[in-house]
Formats: sequence, C-alpha cells, structure tokens
Amino acid sequence: MQNSGIFVSELSTSTHEFKNYHFCRGNSNRRKTRIGVILKGEGAYIYLNKKLNVHEGDVVFVPENIYCYSEWHGAPDIEVVYLSCFLHYEGFKYEPQLLSLDEATKGTLLQISQLLTLDALEELEAYSLFYKLLQVILPQMKPSDIAFDKTLQSAIEYITANWNESFSVAELAKHCCVSESTLYHLFQKELGQTPVRHLHSIRINIAIEYLENTNYSISTIAELVGFPSENHFRRIFSDVTGTTPLKYRKSR
Repeated sequence: MQNSGIFVSELSTSTHEFKNYHFCRGNSNRRKTRIGVILKGEGAYIYLNKKLNVHEGDVVFVPENIYCYSEWHGAPDIEVVYLSCFLHYEGFKYEPQLLSLDEATKGTLLQISQLLTLDALEELEAYSLFYKLLQVILPQMKPSDIAFDKTLQSAIEYITANWNESFSVAELAKHCCVSESTLYHLFQKELGQTPVRHLHSIRINIAIEYLENTNYSISTIAELVGFPSENHFRRIFSDVTGTTPLKYRKSR
C-alpha cells in the first residue's frame, strides 16, 4: 500500500461520552485524521471561517491538516466513536466533511473500533478492514479548494490551547512571527473577528458548560474562564450570547 501513495499508521479508537454540553478544544500535538460516528447528540466542528454541523447518525471526516474545535449538545447524552490515524496520502487536501455511508459501512467502522481494543491479531484485522473502508470513503471525498493559511492555523491553535492563560495580541503575533497589524488583518479577513473576540468566544463556550453543569457562582466561573472581573465577564457574555449569565442559567 505504501507504494500506491496511501499508508496508514497508528490506527486507534476512542469513545467520547458527555452529558448535555461539551466543548472540545481539539488536539494540537500529533493531530491525527479522524473518522467519527455520532451515536448520540449533535454538534458542530468549527475551523477557519467555517462550521460543519453534525447530528445523530452522521459520519464525519476530520483530516489531520485542519485544526478545528467542536461544540456538542445532548438531550442529555452525547456519544461519538472515533477512528484516528496518520493518513499518509500524496496530494491529500481535504477539509472536514460528512460522509454518505450506508448502515453496513457504519457497522464496519464500529467493528474496527471494537477490534482495536483487543489483541494484536485483531488489530491486524482492524487495519485490513480500515484499508477496505478507505476504498469506499476516498472516492466520495470532496477535495478542498480553500487556502490553508499556516499563520492563522498557528494562531488558532495557540489561542485554543492557552485560552485560560493571560497573553496579549502582541505575544500571540510574536508566536506566529508576524506583526500585530498583520494578525488583526488575517483574523478579520478569514474569520470576520479579532483575535480577542475569538478568544472570548472560546471562554464563553466553556463558561456555558460551567453554568449548565455546576453550581459555581458567577464570580467563580468568571475567574475559572480567565476574565479579570465578574463585570467584565458579564459584559462579554452578554455581547456573545445576547443574555446575562444568570438569565442563561435560569433558562436551562
């Protein structure tokens, strides 16, 4: 298979289970290509200036060359099973997308996941089935024509990985090896928002999880998600969601 230009390594599986709401920052270290089966709940994968909505029963493909984070909602359960790997494929240029698979093929995905939890012989069978699965998946994939700006990717990864730290736009720009003005222009052009607004949206999403799933006070949540004061948190929360933290909690 390696001579054909397609080679899979480090195939693994994971099951993500949550209640009501979950915000996932993604993984910036040794990021793998993922194929996910949404068994319960619904969500959205957010990357660059795009959003891919997914629902129960969907199968999603998330390539390793795209950094994205995701938001999930359940009533109350959320369950997603992933097959993850490094997919070595010359000319591979895709973005996250839904796959149109029949129930038998979805069953094969879950079978591979189960085999990967067993011994070495079953793992070999999992690899064999996975290569056959790629024969079904790859022909239907829609190549991406978007430009993957490495600076923007780097900035998004840094913000998402360090959302609970205190850092300035100047520090972010230095990390990305560009000027502040260049970084602002890039965010406005591609995402329609500033770097600070992008950071705020992540913090507010995590604050929503606290509001829904804990009894923490508003001031405690403000501190946990990195705002310098409760008033600042309330103002940004209202700006992002259109309501106050207290009204949001009472509406759940």
